Amino acid sequence: MTGQTFFIKMVDDLVDFADHDPELKDGLRWVDAEAQKKGLSFYDMVYQILYKHDLATKAKEWVDNK
Repeated sequence: MTGQTFFIKMVDDLVDFADHDPELKDGLRWVDAEAQKKGLSFYDMVYQILYKHDLATKAKEWVDNK
């Protein structure tokens, strides 16, 4: 399984799980709306959000360890 295939399956699983979690479902609707505004695929938007979160987390850890 490639990294891209794994990511897509992970996002698909998250979408399936959202049927049981109204807050998650609302969040995914927001992500979808943002993706449409920016002309991106839903998967690309999820990736961008996770990437930015990861960078912010690493930057905070770096600052905290200085």
